[in-house]
Amino acid sequence: MNSPKRIIVNTVASYGQSVISIALTLFSVRWILQALGETDFGLFSVVGSLTLLITFLSGGLSVGVSRFYAYSIGETSKDKEGVPEDDLKRWFNTAFSLHIIVPFLLIGIGWPIGDYAIQNWLTIPVDRIEICLWVFRFSLVSTFFGVLAVPFVSMYQAHQHIFELAAFSVLRVSATFVLSWSLLHVSADRLMIYAGGIMVIGVVIQLLQMARACVKFEACRLQVSYFYDQTYMKKLFGFVGWKMIGMSGIGFRRQGAPVLINLLYGPLVNAAFSIADRLSIQATTLSSAMTQAFLPALVSAEGSGDRDKVISMSIQVSKLGALLILIFAVPLVLEMQFVLDLWLGEPPDYTAQICQILVSMLVIDRMTSGAMLAVYAYGGIALYEVTQGLLLFSTLPLIWLLHAAGFGPISVGYALITSMLACGVGRLIFAKRLLGCLVAHWARKVLLPVFLLVVASTFSGLFVMKVLESSFIRLILTTSATLLVTLPIAWFKLLNAEEKCYILNILIRKFPQLKKPHL
Repeated sequence: MNSPKRIIVNTVASYGQSVISIALTLFSVRWILQALGETDFGLFSVVGSLTLLITFLSGGLSVGVSRFYAYSIGETSKDKEGVPEDDLKRWFNTAFSLHIIVPFLLIGIGWPIGDYAIQNWLTIPVDRIEICLWVFRFSLVSTFFGVLAVPFVSMYQAHQHIFELAAFSVLRVSATFVLSWSLLHVSADRLMIYAGGIMVIGVVIQLLQMARACVKFEACRLQVSYFYDQTYMKKLFGFVGWKMIGMSGIGFRRQGAPVLINLLYGPLVNAAFSIADRLSIQATTLSSAMTQAFLPALVSAEGSGDRDKVISMSIQVSKLGALLILIFAVPLVLEMQFVLDLWLGEPPDYTAQICQILVSMLVIDRMTSGAMLAVYAYGGIALYEVTQGLLLFSTLPLIWLLHAAGFGPISVGYALITSMLACGVGRLIFAKRLLGCLVAHWARKVLLPVFLLVVASTFSGLFVMKVLESSFIRLILTTSATLLVTLPIAWFKLLNAEEKCYILNILIRKFPQLKKPHL
């Protein structure tokens, strides 16, 4: 399958998985909130966040491993001199040998710290401390298998077999959907049952992914003689070691925000932040699906030495990623309170304001996501990751400062969007420094068209809201108005002629009765 066709298949598969995940997750969160109540829902969020640092460090390993897999595939396809025939197999065994040790080290350090925090630090009702300890332990088990599965899951990504990853994701979210519904019909401790069920689902899915990878990919064969290969380990740590710094910044931000909210405001505001965080994740799912589909091809292009293609694809990722977020973000931000009332019935206080800020933050993230992927493809990320890590870590002291200044629970939203703005600027600077991606070119192709889209679609939505009272009909009309403005402007101002032809050719293949226009 050629590269453009593979990207289309991967994007469609990821989109299908994303739509299913969004639908099932939205129902699941409503049931979970009803079953657990605001206090236990907030406690699950803050206790689960204690393993987020390990999860994000695992994410750093995954990006590094997938990057070297894809780079190896690109080099092998070009028959580059000095590249062993079994290069990919060597990379897999090196990565697997590393992932045998890492989860034991991380959990060995994290377990006692987490237990101590639950018993002595966090704001938790006395009668829920024992349950929260078990929730934390269940999270650790899930995290352990998640880290162990990284070398196998990364092989799917490197070979651009996103369809199978999407299928596993649908299986996971479907099982979680059933578990969430079941919570409403049990009389035992629902927080314990929910945490245990999430652990079982995660472990089973990860074991299935690992088993399937061993069958599907020849490189996923254990060979002890390749374990801890110094040459490959040095290259992997040279990339992953610095990547860990950036991921640590993300981990501390994601883990620290719920903990800081708990210390400042208690578990009820944790519930509001957890809902906002979940909603923002769902809002970015479709855009992330496209990024996931592009990343292996982009890294392989860098591995084969096609720098122009890398830069061109990075601009495409930023444009399309921002567009896909805007389609949902503008009407969602405008009608946030009604959407939350419709979704959850009675959302916790401050949920709407935090949701609006986090969803707005996603637009900034997607606009510079192409620059981030280009830097990852290049591989020279030491200074980049240190800078990004420090900017992300600054979120926590900024939350504290804004709280001290009297901004209240909304402080977390303001701090997150400020740090994301700084990170976005950093991505552009490093993409220019390392790969020659011109900031002026990005501003002309991405920033100006996206700004025009935001302004035009926002005013069209506000006009509808000014005329009509809050209702489901107004939600539909607000969404329709923003789409009617966004799509034409995107077609004429955001997409170039090649991208338009590409989209039209896809439509013509699906609908042969259409005549092929000349642009």
